[in-house]
Amino acid sequence: MLSKASPFFLTVLLSLVSSLTVKANDGTYYTKGNQLVPLTETSISIRKEVLTIRLMDNGYARVSVYYEFWNPGAAKRLLMGFEADPPYNDDYMFHPDGRHPNIKDFTVEMNGSRLAYRNAACVRDTLPLQPIDTSRQYYVWDNNALYEVDNDDGNEPVNWELGIPFSYVYYFDADFQPGLNRVHHTYTYRMSTVVGTPYVLDYKLTPAGRWAGGMIDDFTLIIRADSTAKHFLVLDTTLGKADYVVTEGMGKVRPSRLYGEDCREVTLRNGAIQLHVKDFRPMGELGVYGVGIYECVDKEGVYHFGATYDRSAPVCLWYNLGGEYKVEPADKAFLRRVARNLPYAHRGHVFRDASLRQFFEGQWWYMPDPDYKDSDADFTDTDRQFINAVFK
Repeated sequence: MLSKASPFFLTVLLSLVSSLTVKANDGTYYTKGNQLVPLTETSISIRKEVLTIRLMDNGYARVSVYYEFWNPGAAKRLLMGFEADPPYNDDYMFHPDGRHPNIKDFTVEMNGSRLAYRNAACVRDTLPLQPIDTSRQYYVWDNNALYEVDNDDGNEPVNWELGIPFSYVYYFDADFQPGLNRVHHTYTYRMSTVVGTPYVLDYKLTPAGRWAGGMIDDFTLIIRADSTAKHFLVLDTTLGKADYVVTEGMGKVRPSRLYGEDCREVTLRNGAIQLHVKDFRPMGELGVYGVGIYECVDKEGVYHFGATYDRSAPVCLWYNLGGEYKVEPADKAFLRRVARNLPYAHRGHVFRDASLRQFFEGQWWYMPDPDYKDSDADFTDTDRQFINAVFK
């Protein structure tokens, strides 16, 4: 165990501190994923939804949503949309054209045909849609709300009590035939960051309640880690304690806790987990948190080196607990060996060395793969930082 005064640990802290983009001492919130919602009242319901989230190493998530809608009446045209929260701590500019700065590759297909869409900045969570009057000048406070300003000066809101919560909206006309209609929706968005956590993925589920019946008859959630490995937590808040099943690749799931809340801890390598729920009435939102340093501290306040690793951000080499820095193990030479082998262990390398094998088999996320052939072809900058780490 090393204390705050240790020159060795201070070197670790200074040379390999997390590279997360952090502002305001907490993190950067880019946006949330969201449902497709009706922007006018409707009698159409959701028969089926398959939500697939792919976690990538570049800080982005790829979202693909397949819907089956049921129209009980005659053919009708319905205004539908996708609402995205503005950034927080990242982009203080208001984008009046309605295009979100952290969303790309937005597509929507209906009954096999690609649909054209438009953009607008709108009052958040309104039904029907209420566009922002973009002829006026606004002041943006942390992008949580818009405040009208005096056009002569533009530096001070006219009234701090009259902030307008807003969203960036992608909207389109959808022609529903009688009976079953199929919609496929995709986009990529930048995941948020928090100090000590490689990524945070938020996805809004409750807007599904705007459809007739207020629920999804048949809901499936799939979280993927294609061509990578991810170690993350999924809150039980809205999904309850239904079982996740590893359906592809290598993976494990176990009950866990995050900030006092029940959750599922998942480790995946080039694989996927799946959750299936009938008659799903979302009462909260989906939260996925990359395991970071705060989840790797025991009851004595000791941070266990290697207990988390993500090839997208080096968040596992430092920890501050009440002003006391602590880390295990204390042997500098062994710590150096562990650091240079973390990227290989992350990919499933089977260790012949007894001490390294014992160490990594003690990490829950580690999944040995006898078929893995050592290669640095897909190493990220983070991987190379650990390979080349120098402990003085």
